[in-house]
Amino acid sequence: MEEKNIFNKNLSFTLLAIAATALWGTAFPGIKLGYEWFGIDNTGSKLLFAGIRFIIAGLMVLTVYVIRYKKLPVLQNNEIKPVLLLALIQVAGDYFFYYLGLSVTSGGVAAVVNSFDTFCAVIVVSLFFKNDKLTVQKVIGCIIGLTGIVLINIRGGSDISFKLTGEGFILISALFSTFGVIINKKAALEINPVMLTGYYLLIGGVILTAIAIPLKGHISFSNIKADLCLVYLSMVSALAFLIWSGLLKYNNVSKTSVFKLMTPIFGNVFSAIALSENIFTPAHLISVLLVATGIGIVNYQKK
Repeated sequence: MEEKNIFNKNLSFTLLAIAATALWGTAFPGIKLGYEWFGIDNTGSKLLFAGIRFIIAGLMVLTVYVIRYKKLPVLQNNEIKPVLLLALIQVAGDYFFYYLGLSVTSGGVAAVVNSFDTFCAVIVVSLFFKNDKLTVQKVIGCIIGLTGIVLINIRGGSDISFKLTGEGFILISALFSTFGVIINKKAALEINPVMLTGYYLLIGGVILTAIAIPLKGHISFSNIKADLCLVYLSMVSALAFLIWSGLLKYNNVSKTSVFKLMTPIFGNVFSAIALSENIFTPAHLISVLLVATGIGIVNYQKK
């Protein structure tokens, strides 16, 4: 029987999954404020902002590893490949296409399209893990949850279109995220999740930074408010991805991934709070109910 720990006990699992998605949700307004305070107005600078953010996050997580285990985080030869794959797919590939796509489409549409990574993960994971089979129950749960995301993000009169460099890139980003989750699950079974997370965030950040420089990415660290915002976003990435790696290590991918539907919900809530908008609308409340119902259906098991 699998040993119970904080990551797979029902209550703590749920609370940790919600905490991770809430942290990612705070990044929505945080990134917007970071762009404003740093004066970022081009794709290269956006990618550089993300790259520096993940480099700092990776260093934070590796520092936690040193303090926790009182030794240097040294990768074995067989651990280098999965770490590099995660850095390329989960961080560099995912965020490269997401930021490029986001620059030519609305945030609401991007949130809806990007949420399909949850649906993809539930479907694709059955091909890689025999104990995580695709069922009608899981598909129904994901569809209900995605309906909530669509409701909260698509307003009346929205311009519905599909551009390869817009919605297409966001969809590619979602696919990168899907396969990143699967690689993360496999890697976390063999590699310490703290060391794994620290290295793939760090290396992914370096890759994004290397891509940003030829694209004329530039950031000036002359605003203490902007600098603190960057540090906060780095802490968000460090803690959220660290929690997520632990959850994936000890739980089925579909059971865990469906909670990512909460991220755009939290993103809307925290963005509304930052902008002093009313979030207690019928659309918001129904969206939360639909997402919660979808999560419950995917994770429901008969005793």
